[in-house]
This record gives sequence, structure tokens and C-alpha cells, in this order.
Amino acid sequence: MHRVLLAGGPALVRDAYAHVIVASPAFVLQGQTATLTEALTALTPTTCDLLLIEARELARVPWAAAQVSLRLAAARTRTAVLGTISPAGLPLLTEAGVTGVFGPCLEPDAFFTALDAVCRGAMVIAPAPSRTPPAPAAHGSLSPLTQREREVLALVATQPDNTAIALALGVSPLTVKSHINRVMRKLAVSSRAQLVTLAYESRLIVPGARTTSGAAPSDHGAHPADVRPDHPCPVPDNCGQGEVLTCGAYG
Repeated sequence: MHRVLLAGGPALVRDAYAHVIVASPAFVLQGQTATLTEALTALTPTTCDLLLIEARELARVPWAAAQVSLRLAAARTRTAVLGTISPAGLPLLTEAGVTGVFGPCLEPDAFFTALDAVCRGAMVIAPAPSRTPPAPAAHGSLSPLTQREREVLALVATQPDNTAIALALGVSPLTVKSHINRVMRKLAVSSRAQLVTLAYESRLIVPGARTTSGAAPSDHGAHPADVRPDHPCPVPDNCGQGEVLTCGAYG
């Protein structure tokens, strides 16, 4: 079983997540803390497998301070964020060591699948942002990649592991691993987290964009970014307005 600690956000929202987590036989709720700072005082790899941080906790303090806390948490255990995150905020979170971002519209089964994947070492952004055809001017950093390699990079940023990517492409996990290794060499990066960051910074992945079918994303998805130079927080200023009962676990 995976041990989970909840941190930050309104008490009612934490209680809602806690109620859902304790109902699953695959997870053990280690406790709740009102702030991320409180969670850090007791957080160790031997007491917790996953720290779940409610997104509004990150908006409560300047982003520089939140970033330091996230890195401290990520150094001790796997860390994920629950709630609405601006499109520009996703790379900021991955750079700070966050390996899971769960939006407020997940159904329970998808929520638990995402939790399990992060606990097992995968990077998960759920629901996955829509992929859109790249604009040539926005992809200078990806110019060394072939079209197939760009497709693999997009899937690295939106799928939990190589098996899921292999299923999406109709190839073997070994082939996926070879593709990823080539992409890493061409882009001069050394980790999947860096690949995810590049996928968003280059706008290969655009959260909240229309899908290839033309359907608009859910209103519960990512809001437009509101990142200011003096406070580049990944959580929009309007995060949580009217969302008291729309936590991801309830769908």
C-alpha cells in the first residue's frame, strides 16, 4: 500500500480528498497538515510515499518560497499537486521536482490510477493536455527532432510510462526507450522531467487547447496563465473560486 500525506488548501477540500483516499485499499492516509511547511517538518522517505499538495497552498506564499519548499519535499518523497494549474505553471512545477499534477475533473478511478503511477516513479499530468500541431516559430529548441521524435516527446509529457506510450504508438516499450534516448541526446537533457519541461516551454504541448476533433476542453481544466515577473506562481489568481466541491477525487 502507498502512504499518502495531504498538505495545504481549505480544510473542507482536504477532508474530501482524505475521505476518498481512505476508501481505497491501495492507499493509507498518513495524515493532513494545514500548510506545506508543517508537512515538511515530519516528511521522510520512511514515513510517506507521496505528498499531495493542494494547489492553493502554492498561491498562499511568493513563488520563490513555494519553489524552495517543493524542492525540499521532492528530495524526501514523491510530490504531486492537486487542483487548477496555469499552462505556464506546469514547467515551473516539474523544475521544482513535482512529478504529478492532478486536475479538478478526474473521476475516482483515474485519480487512483494517477496516484499509483506517481508512487511507482512515473510522471503524470492528468487529465493529459491536448496536443496541437506545432507552430514552426515556436519550436526552435526542437528543431533537431524528427516528427516521430516530437510525437514521442509529447507522449512523454502526457503519459505515465513507456508502456502507455508504446500502446499509443503501437510499438514495443523497448522501441519507445530507444526513441526517448535519442531525443535526450539531441536535446542535451538527462531526465524525463527536463523533457516534460521542454515539451511545454516549446509549446509542443498546449494545455487547454482544442483537441484534434475540435472539441473544447472542460471548463474545469487549466485556466489561461497569469504569470507576472514579480510573482511567477503556477497557480492562477482565481484558483479555487467556486471550486469548494470540485476536487479531482469527486469528478
